[in-house]
Amino acid sequence: MLQIGAYKSQAEADSAWTTYKAKHAALLSGASNNVQQADLGDKGTWYRLRVVGFPSKDVASAMCDRLKADGGNCFLGK
Repeated sequence: MLQIGAYKSQAEADSAWTTYKAKHAALLSGASNNVQQADLGDKGTWYRLRVVGFPSKDVASAMCDRLKADGGNCFLGK
């Protein structure tokens, strides 16, 4: 999976996905997203926006490279 952002609310994460997917439509056609809630203690609860469904770490990494070349942000999630 690739993490493409972290947001303070589910609504912000959902909105960010819509924007990100539209901006990178050619690369993300058919891609699925996942939002994972993370309790970071003193930092509060954050919602991690991820692109999921890659068959391997190498495929996810290659997609991240292409997204970065297209002006996007991402990193491999755990």
